[in-house]
Amino acid sequence: MDLPILFENENFLVINKPFGVVVNRADSIKGRTVQDWVESKFDLSTQELKDSKTQDSEVFLARSGVCHRLDKETSGCLLIAKNPRTMKYFLSLFKDRKITKSYLALVHGRVDPKEGDVILPLKRSIIDRDRWKVRFDGKKAITMWSVMKYFEFSSENEQWKNTLSLLDVGLKTGRTHQIRVHLSFLGWPIFADAKYLNGKQFSREKYLLNHHFLHAYYLNFKDEFGERHEIKAPLPEDCEYLLKTLKEID
Repeated sequence: MDLPILFENENFLVINKPFGVVVNRADSIKGRTVQDWVESKFDLSTQELKDSKTQDSEVFLARSGVCHRLDKETSGCLLIAKNPRTMKYFLSLFKDRKITKSYLALVHGRVDPKEGDVILPLKRSIIDRDRWKVRFDGKKAITMWSVMKYFEFSSENEQWKNTLSLLDVGLKTGRTHQIRVHLSFLGWPIFADAKYLNGKQFSREKYLLNHHFLHAYYLNFKDEFGERHEIKAPLPEDCEYLLKTLKEID
C-alpha cells in the first residue's frame, strides 16, 4: 500500500486516502488498513510510549494516530498525528468543530435552493446495521451544501429531472454516513452509492463509477503552534473522467 501524502511535518501528516481503503482495523476487516500503513511507515510504538500508560498515549497507540475517519469508499483528506500530544490537540479541535472539512459530492437531481443546510438526527438502522437513517431519537447532525454545477444525465426517476448536481458539502457534525444519509433523505442520493441509491439505478451506475462519488477535498485548521493549514486533495482520476463525459447545463 502506497498512500499519497499531501502534507507532512514532524508532528502530523495529511494523506489523500484512496477509495476502497478502510481506515480503522476491526475483526471483520480483511486486508491492510490506513492504521497498518501508518504503523509500517512510522515507529509509533516506542518503548517509552508503551511504558507511559497515560490515557493520551493509549488512545494514540490504539488509533495509530488517525484523528478521524472516512468511509471505505470515500476518498480524500485524512489527518494523522505522529505523537500523543498532537493527537490530543486535533481531537479537541474536532470536538469543538474548529476544523473545516469540505467534500465534493455528485448527486442525483437538480438541487434547489443552490445553498442550504439540513439539521436532522441520525441513528443506526435496526434492520440493517450497516446503514444509518434519519430518526427522531438519533444524534443531531448538520450538513451544509452549495451547488457548483449541474449536468445532464438521463434517469427514470422524474423527480431528478434528468439532472446531476455537483455539490460543495460542509459538516458541522461528524456522524457516520452523515452526508450520504442526509442527501438521500432529501431526494438527492449520491451517484453510484451502493447503500443509499435504489438497486436498479446503482446497477446502471456501477459500470460508470465503481465507488460512490464523495471526496473529502479540503481541510482547514490551525496546528498547535498557531500556524494555519489549508490542504486540498485532488479528485480521483475516475471521478475527474466521469465529470468530463457529462454535459454541463444551466
